[in-house]
Amino acid sequence: MQRITKHLHIGLRWLIHGWQLFMRNPWSLGGMGFTAAVLVGVLSLIPLLGGLLIALLAPILLASSYLVVDGVYRQKMILPASLRLPALKQSPQQLFAVLHDEARIFPIMVTCLYSAAGVLLINLPVQLVAGQAWVANWSNLDRLSLIGVLVAALVAFVLYTVLAASLIYALPLTFLRAAPLFPSLLRSLKASRHFVFALLMLLGLLLAPLVLGAIASTLSLWISYLVWIVVGSVTMPVVTTSLYCSYRDIFTAKEVRLETEKRAVDAMAPRAELPKGG
Repeated sequence: MQRITKHLHIGLRWLIHGWQLFMRNPWSLGGMGFTAAVLVGVLSLIPLLGGLLIALLAPILLASSYLVVDGVYRQKMILPASLRLPALKQSPQQLFAVLHDEARIFPIMVTCLYSAAGVLLINLPVQLVAGQAWVANWSNLDRLSLIGVLVAALVAFVLYTVLAASLIYALPLTFLRAAPLFPSLLRSLKASRHFVFALLMLLGLLLAPLVLGAIASTLSLWISYLVWIVVGSVTMPVVTTSLYCSYRDIFTAKEVRLETEKRAVDAMAPRAELPKGG
């Protein structure tokens, strides 16, 4: 319990720093969030293929967002008023910034295929456990079928969490530090497993547009879409900036620690005596 509380405090710290980073340039980041919310909303309306297309596109959107957020972080200043409107106009293009460099196209395409294949493999056990009950009205299911659907939902949640955990830090490691992709996937999984509760706190914010949109759907379907877009325009970039802050916190701190330990070992090592002259 103490570990969970500690990690929730860490997640809150990342969120606060992420919000502060977002406020340095809410025009670029908010515009990217708005474009992403509209794009995901449109793709989700496509039957059968919508989820797969979102999985295929998600690494491009997230990797591009990391590149833009990294630039905002390094500027260390609030965007001047004269540049705000140009930044807002340019934001949809920045959502695909990772494709602007030819050296990044191959690794991002591999990452997209990995993401899409992961979603396909996750959907298989869900269909096996839940069958047709998954797409039915859950309120009309009998108790046994409902249990099957809930088990399938739990399995899907765990597997989707593992897939997300492998990408959260692999993308900045690969596209900000030019680290190899597959070792980065493993490093991302390891780091995410250690900070699982803090990350779940951040990723849980992505449910806010869904929950509020579902509540708004009782009034009107169009109001539901509007709520999804407005709330998503803020939550998506804020979660991204928070994840970026967590990436810098975890991996930069680790590198500093390793460098300090290396220097300490070098300082303690006995120096070889110089040979005496003849």
